[in-house]
Order: sequence, then structure tokens, then C-alpha cells
Amino acid sequence: MERKGKLADAGRFNRQLSEHQHLRLKLLFWFVSMTVLCTCAIAQEETADYWMKKAIELRYRGSFEESAQAYDRALQIDPENATLWIGKALDLGTIGRDKESIKAYETALQLTEETLKNDPQNATAWHRKGKILSNLGREDDASSAHETALAAADKILERDAENSSALRIKAEALASLGRWDESLQVLDKVIEINPRNYDAMGRKSEILVMMGLFNESLQALSQAIELIPANDTLELVVYWSAKSEVLQSANRLHEAISAMDKVTELDPQNAAAWRIKGFLLGNLDRNNDSLAAFEESIRLEPSDEHSWSVKAGLLSKMKRYDESLLAFDQALALIPASEAAKLAETWLLKGEALNKTGREEDARQAYQNSIDNIDKMLQNDSNNSAAWSQKGRALLELARYDEALQAFELAIRTTPSTSIWSHFPDAWIGKGDVLRAMDRNEEALQAYDRAIEINPIFGDAWRGRGETLNALGKDYDASMSFYLALKLGYEEE
Repeated sequence: MERKGKLADAGRFNRQLSEHQHLRLKLLFWFVSMTVLCTCAIAQEETADYWMKKAIELRYRGSFEESAQAYDRALQIDPENATLWIGKALDLGTIGRDKESIKAYETALQLTEETLKNDPQNATAWHRKGKILSNLGREDDASSAHETALAAADKILERDAENSSALRIKAEALASLGRWDESLQVLDKVIEINPRNYDAMGRKSEILVMMGLFNESLQALSQAIELIPANDTLELVVYWSAKSEVLQSANRLHEAISAMDKVTELDPQNAAAWRIKGFLLGNLDRNNDSLAAFEESIRLEPSDEHSWSVKAGLLSKMKRYDESLLAFDQALALIPASEAAKLAETWLLKGEALNKTGREEDARQAYQNSIDNIDKMLQNDSNNSAAWSQKGRALLELARYDEALQAFELAIRTTPSTSIWSHFPDAWIGKGDVLRAMDRNEEALQAYDRAIEINPIFGDAWRGRGETLNALGKDYDASMSFYLALKLGYEEE
């Protein structure tokens, strides 16, 4: 059974955007907070500072592997610099090399402990220790370290109330402890001392975002951007990217795109920026513009399998199926055999495109290839809710309804309430689709209602609800669900 319409594609597109936005925000605020952990001299080539700045530039272009390599070059020069180890750890974690990332964090922690052994009142080191422990998942120990950093900073401020470095540590410690209002007050003090401190304004913007104060956050970012030297392209890229991300969070997507236009104007070789622009344009159904942005991203980074996969999905959404299949083939050729999750998703999407061209046998093989890769994922982690949901979708397409229902129920059962996946009702929609295919319409209606309760903006949930109500003879209620589905972007094929 094929789930028709564009909402399945659009739902995945929106989820990809949310994940990408979360990552970009994390990257921005890591960059801002790094200035508290170290003071870099003017970066001359072949110095550790030079390679650290190079790593940051590469990271903001989405080149995480190359960024990690730049940190390696910096560490060859300064192997006992804990901040460099933290930067490398973050890059390794971003590209999924978790064991190496943990090892790098542990090295940074060991070096920080050595610093504190020699200087127990070092507020910066205590703050750094808290950040490392938090990234290692040791939240209680991290909170204790931040409390100690706060106390150490206060001792400095007793002697020198306008010590900007101590004030920044205090603001960071308070923010890490969730004491947002107090952290903002301290940052305002930093800005009062130095009204041109755009770095403090950037950090203020982050905290305001976390408090849901988007307009105030945007105001802080605008002030920061005005203060950044016109020739400092990297800083401008970082802050314009941040502005776009805050605008996305505020659901002001047209303005978010304008901000990303500024980023690509400043740095036209930034493939990551073109990808973000592509996602935003796709979210507004500006499909041709979105496709052009992804094609530019691919031109800059032709080996990026993710861009090829998104391009393929976008072409399928635009009903350009033959081109879509070629793009899927390119993506599959680039994905390493060890990347089971990427292979599973790409084969599944290719199967949907093959179905739409009437190549049913090829589609069945694609779905089976997806299932084979999903099973590899589940062997390593049987509580992988996203994998169970993917498997349910593939089994549904193969009309293996009992197995599909079991997969979707496992996806629901294994989704943590704190996970990003808890905001996406894919598994409940899938469960509804399976139950409807099995003519278990009362149960299907309950599943769609639960999906709508979790997130009411998914048109395929409303469409499935309408079809189910039709089957139950409730024509008026069905027509209202169909109307809402259309308003939310569902299209018949």
C-alpha cells in the first residue's frame, strides 16, 4: 500500500530541518562559549591558534572531518591545550565517531584536572571542567564544577568588580546551572563595561532564545552584527547564521532565508549554508529555489551523500521521478557500507520513488534493502525508535501488515519523552495506516488522533483520519479532516 501525497515527504523534510537547526544552534553557541575557555592570539600560520581558527572555519562550512583534522594539526603544536581537545571531541561527535569523541573529552578532562591541581582557584578551568563533564553525560558532577567556577569567579570579583573575564565565567556558570535571569544580568554588566563586546551580546542572544524571548534575542544579535568589523567574514557568517536560526525558531522563515542570503553573500563557498537555505526554501514549498540551493551545495561538495539524498527526495516531491532515481543512485554510491542508518533511509525513499514510476518489483527490492540495513541497526540497539519506525514504513509498503504493526508499536514504546522524535508522530501515523489497511478502522482512528495530539501540523495524519472516518460512514467529520489536510499541504497524486 502506497501512502500517497506529499506530506510523507514534507514531514521528513521538516524533521530534517528541525534536527539541522538544533545542530546549527549548538554549533553557534559552542563557538561563542569557546571564547570563554581560551584567549587566542592573532593567528599566524603554523601556530596552534591558526589551526584552531581554521578548524572553526571548516566547521562552519559543514566540513567536520576536515575540522577535526585541523584540530589534530593544532594539537601537534600544543598537545596539552584542553580547549583544542574539546573542539576535536565536538567534531568527532558530530560525525558519529563517538568513541573517539569520548576519548578526546577524557583527555581534555585529564589536562584540566592537572591545571586545577596546580591552581585550585582557576575559575576558567572549573568552567571548562563543567562543560566537559556535561558532554560526557555526568550532569551532577558538571553542576558541582559550575558551582565551584561560580564561587571562584565571585572571589575574583570581590577584589575587582569590573573584571570582564571573571564576569564572563560567572555568566557562563549561572547559565550552565539554569539560572538564566542572573546570567543575563551579569552579561549586561559585561556589556556596560565594554559596549562594543559583541561576543557577550551573542551569548546574551543564546540565553534569550532558551527563554523563548526571540525578539529580544534578535535585537541582541542585530547589535552584535553592527559591531563586528566588516572584514571579519567568519564572525559575520557566525552571527548572521545565528540570526537565521533564531528567526527559524520564531517561525519567521522568510526573514530566516534573507539572513541566510547574507551568509551565502559573505561566504559563497559555504556548502552548509546553501544546504540550510535549501531546507528553508523547501519548507515554504519554493521547490525550484530549494533545488537550486541544494545543487549549489552539491557543486561545492559533490561527495556529500546527504545533499544528494535530500535532492533526490525533493525531486520526488516535485514528481520528477526519473531524475530523483538518478540522485538516489548517486547518494547510495557515496554512502559507506558501515552507515546502515543512512542506507536504510535512502533505500526506503528510493523505493517510494520507484513505486511512483510503476517499477513495483524494483521498489520491493529497495524496501527489502532498507529492512536489511535497519536490522543491522537494531542488532546494535534494539531500542532505536527511529529504526523501528523506518522498518514499519518499509514493511507497510511490502503489505506485511502484522510485522509493520509490531514495528510501529515498538517505535512508539521505545521513544523517550525527552527525545526530538517525541515531537514527530511518524510512528502513530504509520500505525494508523497499517490498521486502516487491515480494516481495523476504529483503532486506526485512535492512532491518527494520537498523532494529531502530538503534533497537529502533519497533513497526512489528518488525511488518514479523513479516510478512516469515511470508511466508518462519518462523512461530515471526514470532510473536515480532508479540508485540514489540504490546508496543511497534503496533495493527492
